[in-house]
Amino acid sequence: MELRLVSCERTMSFTDVRGVFARSPIGWFGILPRHAPAIFLLQNSPLRVKLPEGEKVFLVKNGVIYVRENRVTVTADEIQSA
Repeated sequence: MELRLVSCERTMSFTDVRGVFARSPIGWFGILPRHAPAIFLLQNSPLRVKLPEGEKVFLVKNGVIYVRENRVTVTADEIQSA
């Protein structure tokens, strides 16, 4: 699946993402390829991205995840590499 991270300061894109794991106000959740359409609020927490070459971790502040058609978009006030 594709992943796009969008903040006020920058935009990053990844292809061939194998999973995205994050924390909402009610707990941790995962998004795998072909996930059903969904919208999740994010707490200020790590966002783990599984890629073929390994895992990348980002710190997200005040974010929202949109899942649609095998595409995941994260929009947040701040996104920093951990």
